[in-house]
Amino acid sequence: MEREQEVKMNKKLKDVKTLVILGVMLAFTIILDFTPLGAIPVFGAINATINHLPTVVTGIILGPIAGAIIGASFGMVSLFHAVTRPNTILAPLFMNPLVSVLPRIFIGVMSYYGYVLFKKINKESKKVNVISIFAAGVIGSLTNTILVLSMLYIVYNDKIEELLSSVPSMAGTSAKAFIIGIGTTQGIGESIVIGIIALPIVIAWQKTKKRV
Repeated sequence: MEREQEVKMNKKLKDVKTLVILGVMLAFTIILDFTPLGAIPVFGAINATINHLPTVVTGIILGPIAGAIIGASFGMVSLFHAVTRPNTILAPLFMNPLVSVLPRIFIGVMSYYGYVLFKKINKESKKVNVISIFAAGVIGSLTNTILVLSMLYIVYNDKIEELLSSVPSMAGTSAKAFIIGIGTTQGIGESIVIGIIALPIVIAWQKTKKRV
């Protein structure tokens, strides 16, 4: 009887702890979106957007379901941003949940499975955990880039070209060329930055978890 009560209590504490972490990650997502902290200069005029960092970290430390929850939340924040603070010519397109929300659900999911996969592949390496966390960060970030840009192209191909034509320096640029350009410049830079930043955060979490 006492054993059953102990198990129930531990489960409740674990559930509460998970909810607290989810709340913190959502708060960080909002902070990154509403402040300059969400953009890190990479090179030239290109910035790496790291608003999806909390989603990546959540997926790695709490698993795919929690990652999907924070990913969907990140998508909702992105949608709200597009409605209230449009800052690019493509911002109106992110008012569509198919572009702003749906792709983001998979960021944390892919981060988790990327972490698990690389741990299996590199299980003999002394740096297995470091390699796996970095790889998971890169995979999660690339998931965001690829799925969002793919959805933009599928849903708004003609609209993108119409919007680009309104900018003299981009007039005549095809939607495909524009999307590939973003994916190969900003997308790659973001994935590396996310992998690097996620590394100390996840390691610190793992060390804290071992002490508890």
